[in-house]
This record gives sequence, structure tokens and C-alpha cells, in this order.
Amino acid sequence: MKRYILSFLLLFMSILSYAQAEKEILCRILDKETGFPVAYATIQIENKSFGLIANADGDFRIPLSYKKEEYVLIISSIGYKTLKVELKTLLINKENIISLIPKIELLDQVVINASKTNGDKFMPPREIVKKAIERIPTNYPTNSYSTVGYYRDYQLITNRYYNLNEAIIESFDAGFQTDIMMDSKNKNVLYSYLENRDFPRDSTLLQPYDGNKKYIDSNTKLSGQGGNELGILNIHNPIRNYEQLSFSFVYVFKRKFLDNHEITNIKKVYLNDEVIYEINFIAKESLTKASHRAKGKIYISKEDFAIHKFNYAVYEKASLNPLFEVAIEYKKKNDLMYLNYITFNNQFVVNDAFKFDLDGVDFNLNEKAFYVKFNNEIDTATLDKKDFKFRFNKKKLLVETIELIDSVTVKAKIKAWSLPNVDEKTDMSQFTHRIKNIYDVSKRKLFKAPEIKGFQYREYFVQEVFVDKKIPYDIPTINNYSPLSEAEKVNNKDESTYWLNTPLKSK
Repeated sequence: MKRYILSFLLLFMSILSYAQAEKEILCRILDKETGFPVAYATIQIENKSFGLIANADGDFRIPLSYKKEEYVLIISSIGYKTLKVELKTLLINKENIISLIPKIELLDQVVINASKTNGDKFMPPREIVKKAIERIPTNYPTNSYSTVGYYRDYQLITNRYYNLNEAIIESFDAGFQTDIMMDSKNKNVLYSYLENRDFPRDSTLLQPYDGNKKYIDSNTKLSGQGGNELGILNIHNPIRNYEQLSFSFVYVFKRKFLDNHEITNIKKVYLNDEVIYEINFIAKESLTKASHRAKGKIYISKEDFAIHKFNYAVYEKASLNPLFEVAIEYKKKNDLMYLNYITFNNQFVVNDAFKFDLDGVDFNLNEKAFYVKFNNEIDTATLDKKDFKFRFNKKKLLVETIELIDSVTVKAKIKAWSLPNVDEKTDMSQFTHRIKNIYDVSKRKLFKAPEIKGFQYREYFVQEVFVDKKIPYDIPTINNYSPLSEAEKVNNKDESTYWLNTPLKSK
């Protein structure tokens, strides 16, 4: 009877999973020439004021209801030809691959070192950057506006997501002439908040940075001036805060950026038919010293010198993985530039007090099997029967199969012919075991020193911009210095227009 109940439950869960998968259309955007993901592409719903942003892997989700309405997607990204895709052509139960064609033009190296403007042929890249910074007050809003977007924060460890929190937030901004954190008119409203339990949660990864149990590196500290996770994200936007102190080596963008960096390369890329200069730069070694290096890209319109994108990464000198990284994009609406997305991540190390260990090994005489229990959930991808070794009175026993009984227990069945005669009177202390190469869900290795390395991400992807919109006086707002999980949620009648663009479970 139990077998039938189990079969029914498995069938029910299968049907439920299928029904849930039908609610969304999954897509991935790739570069047609390289096959690599196109990170943070913009997906606009044609003839609508809203859309969404793909994530770093080019992934995005669209509710099934939009397919029924036969909407058309307009997919764009700087450096690629804009593409229109009819939703009715996309499949429901399969990841849809959408390819974008690159649109880039290399410029002669002489442009980088040019000292004078020469008609329309070229302008020195330092002059382009200088004009772009000077024109921030005219290219970006000084009136009140708001953006509604999908927010998320999480840790990424060996390409797996942990502690994923998601929200729909409306961010009210009184204009670039105001302080993003201190001005009382700059507030955020929470419409929904989810601690996504489909992804593993590990409290160890959430402990605060203290330079001992959790740290970035020996020379780096994460400032607490940003308040909560959303605040930390906001203060790492040097375009929005161009007159305020920003992060290392950029510092005050208006005054220090050009002094602190050298131009290394320039390209012409395109957004639709608009020419955008992609300017590569590095931080001067006199600034970074021997311990660090920093590099990035800034994307500036040839037409009006508006900054469309800004990417920046800081590294330890010999490392390939950044200590921290910022990616920002702005998008034009009504002749002004409004935030499209911002993503910030920093590397961290946790010296964990918890050690992944065995919780017990028992032998079941009737089943001729060992039950191996661990003290935390197992990463099933690391399970291999060759890593389970058993002996009886120094004689090797051969493992026939291993089976996951529950999240912390493995059953290892022994080949009967390799097992000597044992019974209830046998001294079980003669059984010995050696188990290795097993990891828990947080990538702690069995028996090893408890240290975890990963990346902390904070991201905000705009889905709609409201020009000339002020925050209502009677609406609850998020406290800048309290966790988002403690903020009061506001019922929004238009909430169905915005949705969580939840990532796939691994990158």
C-alpha cells in the first residue's frame, strides 16, 4: 500500500511541476558568433511602457499570459543589432535560445593617443569622457521620478545560488542633484518580498563582515555607509553619485575619474542606429600600488555624450577573480537617461565554525548495507561509490551500489560474495570505513578546514520608469538601514505587471 501511495505522490508532484513550468516561458540570449551569453540585455514589450532585463547568463522569464496576448518582444543590447521576437513563436516547456548579431566597429589606435579634435573624424577619448561627466546634470533627471524593478540579493559559490531573496521595489528619486541616501525625498517602496526556498539557505554565509570570521581580503573592507543591501547597491553607482565619494579608485567620479585612469582602447558599438563609444580604461599603478589592479569600460553616446553603461572591477594583483565588480546601465526616455539596471558583487571568505563531518556509520545485517549519515545536507553531484570504502577485519568489501536515502543519509550496499559470514553475534567493531571527496550543499569538503569562498551579489533590474513622479506622502517606505525582510509591504494594484525574474538554479 505504501508503494502505491508513494507512486501517487510522485505522479502528483510531477504533474504539479509540469503545471508550474507552464506558467512561464524561459529564454536565453546568446551572441550569434561566439555562443556566449549576452549579459543584461533589455527586453521591452512592444507598444508597452514596461519590460525586463536578462541576467548575467542571458536568462529571462516571461509569464505565460503574455504569450496568450501575442505580444512582441524587442530585445536590445549595446553592441548588438536589435531583434524583434513574437512570443507566440516561443515554446513553453523548453528553454528558448535567442541569438543577437554583434554590431561593432574598431577604431584606429591613433584615436586613443590623439591630442586634438579633428572635425567629425574623431575626438580624443579622454575628451569624450570629460564631456560625458560635464553633461551629467543635463543628460540625467533633476526632477522627481521613480523606477519599478526586480531586486535580488544572494551568494554565489561554485556557480550555485544560496540565500536568494527577491523583491519588487519602486524606487523614488528626487533627481541627480540630491543625495541618494540622505535626502528625505529619496525613498523605496516594497511591493513584494520572497525568501526563495527553492534554493539552499545557509545562515553561515549571512554573518556580517568582521575581518576575521568573514572578510573580503586582508587589505579590503566593505563600508557600512550604504545601510541595508539596497543602500549598499545605491552607493556603488558613481554616475548617480557623481559628486559624492564612491568606491576605491573611482572615488569622486566628477573630480577624480580621469586623473586616476588611463585609456587603453576605444571601439564604436551601436544601440539600434546610435553610435556609442566603448572606452576601455585601467587604474593608474601609482594609485593601485603593487597589491591591486582595476579596469573597466565606459559607454558614451557620440550624439549627446550620455553615459549608457559603466563597468568596473578591482582585483588583487595576481588574481583572475575580482574583489568587487560593478555593472550599471542607463536607458534613454524623453531625452533623459534613467537607470536600466545596476549589479554589484564582492568576493568574500567565511571561516566557518561548522565542520562537515560524519554523524554515524551503521551496518544493516539483513540488507547487507551500510547507512552513512552526515551532519549536513549532501551535494548529490559529488556522490560516487568509489569514495565509499569499507573493510571487515582488514578484508576489503566491495560496494555494489550507493543510494541517497534522505538529504543527509547514503545507503551503500555491499556485494554479497565479498562479505564474510557475519551474524548478530559478530563483533561489529571489526567493520571500518574510509569516506572521502564528499561535499555538502554549501561546498564544504568532508573533514576539511571549514573555509568557504564565494561572491555576494546585490542587483536591481528596472521594469518600468515613471517620469515626473513623486512619492505619495502616505505610503510606507523602506528604512534605509534595516533589512528588506523587515520592511512593510504595500499592496499594489499593478503588481501583476511586474514579476520576479528568478534565475535558474545554477549558472
